[in-house]
Amino acid sequence: MREKVRYELLKSIYEQHWLHARHVEYERTWFAVVLAIIVAGSVASLATIKNGELLPLFVTYTASIIFVLSILGYFLCLSWRAPFVEHTTLANKMLVVDPWLKEYTPYAPGYKGLKFLGISAHELFLYFYALMAGGALFLLLYVGLAILCLWVSIIVSLILSLAMGALWRLWLIRREKKYVQEVGVGYGTYAKKDDS
Repeated sequence: MREKVRYELLKSIYEQHWLHARHVEYERTWFAVVLAIIVAGSVASLATIKNGELLPLFVTYTASIIFVLSILGYFLCLSWRAPFVEHTTLANKMLVVDPWLKEYTPYAPGYKGLKFLGISAHELFLYFYALMAGGALFLLLYVGLAILCLWVSIIVSLILSLAMGALWRLWLIRREKKYVQEVGVGYGTYAKKDDS
């Protein structure tokens, strides 16, 4: 009887870890969809402007909104990454301690995650937001405000995009790997203590 209760409890905890991870993926996807709709609506609205004098004003406001939403999306993706990594790591560590949970694994055995040219889906979202922020900043500086020349606007926009990509690649990914190790060791240690 006690083993059956333990079995159901572990199964429920394992399932909750994967449900929380999936929820984070949905949040990330929905924010990207909202941004894509705003960008598509802005481009469609741009085609309806007949008065050329209104174009810089329209571009200024639209680029400002897209820039702010891109920066927000970038940092939201970074903040959503922590619970995703925590829940997937804990679920995987539960598999080490209790291998019978493999029958409830949402992925096929040996699945290493979706990668496109060696880049994970999470990184694709980050690079997408970095490029969107850079493009919006270019439109804001060159077309909307007309305060910088073409090449300076392009260089400033590229620097921003590269800095956002480098922030993830050079600094935060190291912190994530350390975090995964800490969470993994913590769960395995506690699980072994409880069993003895």
